[in-house]
Parts: sequence; C-alpha cells; structure tokens
Amino acid sequence: MALNVINKASAIDISQNKLTVAKGELVVKQGKSAVSIKEVREFEYNNEGIEELIKFLGEYKEGIMEATGPYFYYLHEKLTEKGCKVTVINPLHLSEILGKKTDKLDAQRLLVAYMTGVVKGSYIPSGEIMELRKLTRYRESLMRKITQVKNEIRTFLEIAGYKIEPFDKRGRALLEKLSRGEELSKEEKNELKERLGRNLDDVEKLALRQLVELLKSLEGMVKEVEDMIISKIPQPVVELSKIPGVGLISAATIYAEFGDVSRFSSSKAARAYAGFAPRTKQSGESESHSGMIMGNKYLRRAFFLVARVARKSEPFNEYYERLVSRGKSAIKATCALAGKLASICHHVIKDGVYKGVVKKRFRVPRGKDVNVQDVDVGGVLDSLSQ
Repeated sequence: MALNVINKASAIDISQNKLTVAKGELVVKQGKSAVSIKEVREFEYNNEGIEELIKFLGEYKEGIMEATGPYFYYLHEKLTEKGCKVTVINPLHLSEILGKKTDKLDAQRLLVAYMTGVVKGSYIPSGEIMELRKLTRYRESLMRKITQVKNEIRTFLEIAGYKIEPFDKRGRALLEKLSRGEELSKEEKNELKERLGRNLDDVEKLALRQLVELLKSLEGMVKEVEDMIISKIPQPVVELSKIPGVGLISAATIYAEFGDVSRFSSSKAARAYAGFAPRTKQSGESESHSGMIMGNKYLRRAFFLVARVARKSEPFNEYYERLVSRGKSAIKATCALAGKLASICHHVIKDGVYKGVVKKRFRVPRGKDVNVQDVDVGGVLDSLSQ
C-alpha cells in the first residue's frame, strides 16, 4: 500500500557551533501513523550555515527546536523572518518524555516527538514584550552582581572587626573614607566606638577601594537600564504600577514575563506559571500538596518581592495578617499574597485596567495616560485563586 503523506516538518538540535537538522514526513499506513525521517544534515552555526540550512529546509516550513541556552534566539529570529513557523521546546520537558539525550539522534527524536504531538512548545515573546524582557532580565543580572559586591565588602569589613552597616547613608560615607584610606574624625570615632575595628592593612584598603568603584559603576549601569525601561513601558505596565507594592520596574518585569496572557486558561494557570500554585499529588481518591510548582523564576522573585511591600499596605495587609493569625509563617503568608497578586496582575493585563485601590504614591511616566479608579477590591482578593 502506498504511503499517504499528511504532514511535513523539521527539527533542529542546537549547540554553540553546530546545527543538526532532521526533515521528516508524518505518514499513515493501515490506519496507523508514523514518522518517516527523510534526511539529516549538519551545518555550522554561523550566518553562512543558517543560509544553507534555510535552503535545505525548502518546503519544510514548520518545525521545532530546543531552547538551548542563549543559542536558539538568533536562529529562531532568522527562521521566523523567512516565514518559518518554529516551535521552541524546553529541554527539561523533552527529557521527561524521551529520557536522556544522545547527540547522534537528538534531531530525529525531537522530530518524532513533535510530529506525533508528544511535546508542547514554549512561549517566545516578540516586539515590545521581548525588548522589555531582555531589559528587565539584564537589570536582574546586574542586581545579582551588586549583591555579590556588597557581600564581599561586608566580608572585608567583618574581617577587620567593623560592625557598621556600610550601605545606608551614614555607612556609605564611612565606607568611602575607609576605601580611600582616610582617617575618621574624632566625632565619628566617638559615635561609632563600639562598632569600629582595627586599622585596615594595604590589601584590605586596595580591595575596598576597587569594590566601591565597581559598586558605583554597577549602580550607574542599573540606573541607565532603568531609565530605558521606563522610557519604553506600554500602558499595561502603567496600570500594573497602580497596585500597592508594585513599582514601575516590577510592573515592567511582570508584564514582560507574563507576555501574552491569552495563553493562560485562567488566573489559576497564570498563578501557576508565576510559581505560586501548590504541587498536587493524587492517588486514587486521596490528594496531597507538597511545596510549590517552580514556574517562571523571574516572575516568582518579582511577585515575592512585591508581596513583601504590599503586605504592609491596604488592601493587602488585612489578608496577610489574617493568614498569620491562622498560624501561617511570614514566608508562607507572603507567598500566598504573592499568588493573589499574580492573579490580580493577570486580570489587569487581560482587561487593560486596574480597578482596585491605587497606592498613595503613584509615579506616572511622561506621556502616559492615567485612569485612576479608587474602589474596594476586598471581595476580589477573597475570590481569586481559591
């Protein structure tokens, strides 16, 4: 019996310097479907190799690739520009389904999984959302470097016996003096007598001076990135920033990481994507919960930090205090509030407007329209994501 071709697709296995491509056709024979691998080729991962790859694909305009580190982004952009429909799969999801990777057969296994409907693609944003995501993630990486530098500064001060807080206004001035090897004034010594240590040696002075300079440089970089983020934020970010606890940068992060919220079936699905849904295990009629679904790590961090601020403000402080009074720890209560905020933010992005209590100090970016409404959201809080 002749083969009846019903679909064509390709799969690309990506490494830093090499692209392995498999082309295949989904066929039906005697009522059963199978994937027939037509050809497998390797290309260098450079512009010339990508052009050869596109010619090789020909009419195979639909395909799949793994989200391998940062390497897949450029190829995804190039193929999309040429009219290809490319699905991106999380390697962890693929490993759960197909087991451990084997380099020689990766592209073929990926193609079979894709054409038989076993794997589901990842969401890849574009346009303003992708631009904001790159900016906010870059800012996050800079903030991690700042934290590392601050910890190193604290370590050197602790070694020398200093018990000062070096990053508040007063401590920063002292840190500047110490890093330059300047003598503290008599008043400063008397005021901080119990918290000062020995004289710094040459190595400690050098290290502190360099670390302070690095800290200033990183802080300047963060400021520059934040200015660009604020200059590019769309209206949904302005709406999100009205929520108590949500600043403009946090709002930009939330909007960029959620992306197209129409892909979520409900606010609960959005909450799970943000990493604040319980991991449920079922066995027969019994059901148990153990920890949280990890979700998107950038959203998870953003919502946790937002919740730490929001728990002190109306209308969220009442909800937080109620959980604590029931025996929840501060961390668990904060996570629960973060989940609520994730649901609310999903609705704000979806509906295009925030209808809750607007925080007292609200910053409006230049050129942005504002529609401030002051209504009670207590009922909404209690009903969301129960």
